[in-house]
This record gives sequence, C-alpha cells and structure tokens, in this order.
Amino acid sequence: MCQIKNIEFKTLYPFVKEIIDFGKHIRITVTGMSMYPFLRSNKDSVVLKATEYSNIRKGDIVLVQMDSKQYILHRIVRRKKHFFYMCGDAQTVSEGPIRKDQIIAKVIHVWREGRCISCSNLYWRILSFNWILLFPFRRFIIMTYCRVIRKIYHRILGGSLS
Repeated sequence: MCQIKNIEFKTLYPFVKEIIDFGKHIRITVTGMSMYPFLRSNKDSVVLKATEYSNIRKGDIVLVQMDSKQYILHRIVRRKKHFFYMCGDAQTVSEGPIRKDQIIAKVIHVWREGRCISCSNLYWRILSFNWILLFPFRRFIIMTYCRVIRKIYHRILGGSLS
C-alpha cells in the first residue's frame, strides 16, 4: 500500500516557485475549507500557472503570499489598477488590498474526481461570477445549506453532525 504524506505548502514553496518560474504548470491538492464548495479540501487539486497581473480578472482564483508569509488560494472579488481584494468562496469577509507583487500564480484547471475542469470554461465562469454576486448573501446561504445537510443526515442516518 502506498503511503501518502502531507507536507505544508510553505515547505514546498521554493520548489513550486522554481517550477512556475520556468514557465511550467504544477498541480497541488487543496487543503482547508475556505474555498468550499468550488474547491474541496483534500479531494480537489488545482493546476497553477505563472501569470501577469494584467491577465488576472475578477472571478479568477489566485495563489498569493500575504505579508504574514502565509500562502492563500482565494478568488478575486474586486480588482483595481494596482491591487485587488479576494475572498474564499466559503467566507463572508474580503481580504485586501493585495498588491500585484504578492501574486504567485493563477489557477487554470481544477481536478475533481479524475476530471479536469478548465477555469476558462463558460459554465465555471458563470458559476464563479454568480457566486461573487451573491457575496452579500453568503452568510445566509451557507447557514441554510448547513441546516439542510444536518436535517438530511439526521433523517437518513438518525445521527447529527457536530
């Protein structure tokens, strides 16, 4: 049986940066729940590509290095000439301003259950854009979703989610 070891991204970053700087793409597994439901922790992976700020638009998912040296993969919700604001899909507060020099890479593909989904796919872009439009209502949507899932779980399995 193959053993898998999870390694923190900050440990792998020098290797990832070198690959991206050579113009290659790299695929990494997503961890954390901040990008749910678009990206699922330890199930989905993303393909990263170096990109210029001029090629980034609202709705894109980018990998950035925060001033705190933390690496974050979030969606751009507002873009200005020299900076932008971003937010995780499961979050209700945006982060920023994020400077151009903090950008490491842009997500170009999402791998889910053995399928490659292009982030330039029209259906993906429409879903992403609509989720951004729903930003003011996310808290209500997420809370409602969790309640519905708990009720379904309780009825089917007779248990409760804690």
